[in-house]
Amino acid sequence: MALPIPVAVLPVPKKKDYTKTPQELVDEFWDKYFTKKPGKVTSIFPRSLYATLLPPHLPRDGVQSTRNAAESYEAAAKECREKVKRIVRECNRTNEKFCDPEFDIESDWNKNCLNGLIREDPFAWFYDSDDEGDSPENQDTNPDGGKVRGKPAGGDGNTQKKVAKTTRGPQKGVFSSASRRHGVKCGEMYDPGSVHRVDWIFESPQFTVDGFSSSDIKQGQTGDCWWLAAVATIAHRKELMHKVCVVRDEDIGVYGFVFYRDGEWISTVVDDNLYLRNPDFDHYEDKYDSTGKRAREYRKRNQTGSEALYFAHCEDPNETWLPLLEKAYSKVHGDYEACSGGYPGEAVEDMTGGVSTTVASNRVLRKDKLWKELVNADGEFVFACSALGTGWDWTKGGLAMGHAYSILKATEEVDEDGKKVRLVQIRNPWGQRSSRGVGEWNGPWSDGSKEWTPYWLKKLNHTFGDDGIFWMAYEDVLETFKFLHRTRLFDEKWTVVQQWTAFNVGWVSGYLNKKFIIEVKKAGTVVIVFSQLDERYFVGLEGQYEFKLHFLLKEAGSPDEEHICRVRPVHDWENRSVSCEVELEPGRYEVLPQISATRYEWGKMVEDVVKEWADKNPSKLRQVGMQYDLAHAKGGIPDEDEVITKKKEEEKKKEEEKKRKEKEKKEKAKAKKRREKEKAKREKVKITVTVETNDKSTIETKTEDNKKETAEDKKDEDDKDEKFEDAVDTKTDEAAVPPPAPAPPTKEDKKEDKKEEKKEEKKDDASSSTSTSSSSSAPINTPVSTIQGDDKPVPATTTAEGQEEAEDDDEDDEDDDEEEEEEKKDEIPALPVVEDDDARTPWNAVCVVGLRVYAKDPDVTVCLAEPKSEEEAASLVVGSEPAGATS
Repeated sequence: MALPIPVAVLPVPKKKDYTKTPQELVDEFWDKYFTKKPGKVTSIFPRSLYATLLPPHLPRDGVQSTRNAAESYEAAAKECREKVKRIVRECNRTNEKFCDPEFDIESDWNKNCLNGLIREDPFAWFYDSDDEGDSPENQDTNPDGGKVRGKPAGGDGNTQKKVAKTTRGPQKGVFSSASRRHGVKCGEMYDPGSVHRVDWIFESPQFTVDGFSSSDIKQGQTGDCWWLAAVATIAHRKELMHKVCVVRDEDIGVYGFVFYRDGEWISTVVDDNLYLRNPDFDHYEDKYDSTGKRAREYRKRNQTGSEALYFAHCEDPNETWLPLLEKAYSKVHGDYEACSGGYPGEAVEDMTGGVSTTVASNRVLRKDKLWKELVNADGEFVFACSALGTGWDWTKGGLAMGHAYSILKATEEVDEDGKKVRLVQIRNPWGQRSSRGVGEWNGPWSDGSKEWTPYWLKKLNHTFGDDGIFWMAYEDVLETFKFLHRTRLFDEKWTVVQQWTAFNVGWVSGYLNKKFIIEVKKAGTVVIVFSQLDERYFVGLEGQYEFKLHFLLKEAGSPDEEHICRVRPVHDWENRSVSCEVELEPGRYEVLPQISATRYEWGKMVEDVVKEWADKNPSKLRQVGMQYDLAHAKGGIPDEDEVITKKKEEEKKKEEEKKRKEKEKKEKAKAKKRREKEKAKREKVKITVTVETNDKSTIETKTEDNKKETAEDKKDEDDKDEKFEDAVDTKTDEAAVPPPAPAPPTKEDKKEDKKEEKKEEKKDDASSSTSTSSSSSAPINTPVSTIQGDDKPVPATTTAEGQEEAEDDDEDDEDDDEEEEEEKKDEIPALPVVEDDDARTPWNAVCVVGLRVYAKDPDVTVCLAEPKSEEEAASLVVGSEPAGATS
């Protein structure tokens, strides 16, 4: 039986509106492209839930913060020591070892300590035919793995193991860009076997054995080689490592660390539970072992020592500082997965509080200047490097591409012939070569090469071995490694000031109309850092936009073309911050920021992620959402939650005012109804008087023949006449009473004038109509004649009174209508929901950024300035050049 051939259903193209000009169609497109209400989610949860947890040194009023570079660290270190002190006291009271309730890996059944918020089925590509993950446009073009956001530069680099092992490295073309965006790739499934404490894993555990050393470091089952490279870079600097590892109590099992986050030091504590590769002896079933010998042998072979750990570990079988430091770093970022992929410069910043600058090796102008910084006699800098391929290559000269390495030492020595040789000592975080021999340099000055004579072995105190450490010539370093990561360190001599804010980023690139003003009082070196929030702390809630930062520094008041420096990212994948280091004289300087945004429509918006995972994984959403809110709680960042609260309060006031006016309107209606009833009663009395008047006239015109009536009848008739006259006099007096004076005006003068004009017109019309009706209908309906010679008018004046009251009612109604019209004008009309085939989410890119300034000047300041005029607010075009293909 032949199967029917499927027919492809092509979408019907949208018809073009030829009634509009091409320019009108373009304008209409851009008008729909941008959101009418730009904004950013700044609070995942109401602030009342965790207001007491916000750091007290983060101002909410936008005032720039100034402090000594060491002051923030001392505050965080003090807080860390106090935490550990309280934990030790409590554990001694309960006679229990410390168990971290915030990062309890022992009872983490949902694997929230391992994986991030957004998780996709890693095998969906295999059994879901509708998945587009293996389509050509969604394939990963780089097989080297590593970096979560963008081109890899710090994965596990262990490419040959990627299919066989569940490490960071992905298989080619089996995961979508959306998965890579959130750090979840096919093959990225952490599966540790068990969890145990340090004293159970190690026979004789020690936090450090002969101090910290870069040779201690060995990478585990996650792609954090970029972080391990940074650790190895600073490991030989004992003061830097002791600065991170603040306090510990190994008996209680509590360890305190501090890290640098978004311009401030933070502290954290962890317990000593660690992941192991293998499960327990009887994990899957109860095995017969009456003597326990088999269990002891299994534990000795598979669950003892550093090699038994699942993640990073030390070379020494009893050393524990590295796995505990890695656990603390993973905790502050939420989970181990968040630490997979990155650049070593960022990690050095996180552990030293320094400022990292990426140097492209093929752009170095003066190699001697860079060499002097590498030699680093004063210890002001630390270096790391990244090896990236140019295509599908995954190795070069024995080194793994897409991998980060540590620069341990740079030295210039003299050979046997008196020639100077520049050499650099480098280390691979793996700590050894892979099974294919990849991981160490195999060119000149590699282990076993001809350059290693006895003279040089003794000179450099080098020994051959599979330890991940190798030497390279300075020229080969610049040729082999694509990027060098240089980090400047700061001590108590430096002052740091910072200012945070949020910018609405347009689709067209250009310098923003807001600028930062820096005021320097003392000449010297100034380091300027323009950064955005570190999204690694809230992976999954980044949104759809990625931002690239640029800025221009110039003297205040100088022409834009005569700038001091113009800074942009070295590459597109390392976009957390950009910085410059310049020598400035005392004066005022302007920093003009430029932010370019790229939208990934396959990414999930923050509000959608919250709705989806509030029920799927509430505990993980609480953790990541808390980190998100704390990041956006910096001074100067507009609090959208407060804006919404104020808006609700204003709407509530408007609603109360509306109810009050409605109540007044009802009262006016009731009063009007009462007046109408009174008017009806007066009309009834008027009709009665008119009838009796007509009867009286008839009596007076009777013939003389009626005078012969009896005396009693005449007397009764006279009594009747007297009663009638009394009634007429009473009604006439009431009508003669003047109406009450009108209330004082309460509206604007122009409204009163308008009302007075209307009132005069109505009075003129009323008077003319009254006179006309009086002359025409007096014999029939209007009692205009006098009674028995009395010249007082009959009560017909009640008609004018009722007319006056009616006019007042009309004026009140007009006032109410005018107020309602004004309220409608004040209200912002709701945007209509347009159902369009090619409708897309409107452009709504908002970036939170901060400017940090480091200087050896205690009086340095930074603030945010608004443009003073439209001309000043115009976009800056440097050199009168239009936007480029890569700008």
